[in-house]
Amino acid sequence: MIVLTGTNGHLGSRVLHSLLSLGLIPPSDLVISSSHPSKVGQAARDAGIKVRHGDFTVPESLASSFQGADALFLVSIPSPSVDRWLHHKAAIDAAKSAGIQTVIYTSLMFGGETGIHSAAGVQQAHIKTIEYLQQSGLQWVVVREGIYAESWWLYAGFQPRNFRKGETADIDFVIPNDGPVAWVGWDDLGEGTARILKDYQQYLGQTIRLTGPRATSISGVARLVQKETGRKVNVNIVGRQTAEMYHKEKKSVPESDFWVIESWSGWHDAIASGETVVVDPFLGDLLGRQPQGIEELAGVLFKPQ
Repeated sequence: MIVLTGTNGHLGSRVLHSLLSLGLIPPSDLVISSSHPSKVGQAARDAGIKVRHGDFTVPESLASSFQGADALFLVSIPSPSVDRWLHHKAAIDAAKSAGIQTVIYTSLMFGGETGIHSAAGVQQAHIKTIEYLQQSGLQWVVVREGIYAESWWLYAGFQPRNFRKGETADIDFVIPNDGPVAWVGWDDLGEGTARILKDYQQYLGQTIRLTGPRATSISGVARLVQKETGRKVNVNIVGRQTAEMYHKEKKSVPESDFWVIESWSGWHDAIASGETVVVDPFLGDLLGRQPQGIEELAGVLFKPQ
């Protein structure tokens, strides 16, 4: 039996959808651990998947929600803060106490070939989690999820997620640095990760890299945006200090979250140093087709609405 976490999130929901729609794992062999069980989708309930309450911020709830399972699918908490690794640690400890044998953990494709060293703050929690997991005595699989194409707007300087029809003003990307990114879409990552879960025992002790089919710079994304919107896109690469100042003055995020801007600016140094350039064919092999990169998704991501 496998316990799934994060099934209400962008990645986890797609993993669950693929497990069910493709019939990869019988529903009777799945359990969902959720901090908000009432929000678990109807499809999972209709399939007969057990839903239990498990909250990363309440460690004692995790152990009970993990009972009886052989494996835990641990989806990393969606936060750039390094402190989130403490929630991951609590989940690993709870898994061990509940008798779980294997943890399948979702990391990120910062950190180049290995992911164990990175200039990006967003990768640090993954590094600490993986170190702890590998020393835990549990069996493990690390799935390094590619950089989400759907998150392009954040990397491009806190752009709107969707462009509006009829707008003609220039679009300004104000970013600290630039470099190649092997963007990949949520749907392909969800299906690929679900296929790994189906056969996770084949991957014990392995770190798997799931990426898009090519690497495209943020400046290259700007050209795609310009093509799809018909608006001029200006890319201003200004360095960390100036970029941080610009987005704080603009209040690209609420003032209470200015630490996010400081973390964000470091991602671009990592990108510029080549940490996100790695393209691995493994996801395409899993899917039996080429995964979609940002070029294939441009018509969906950038089309004015």
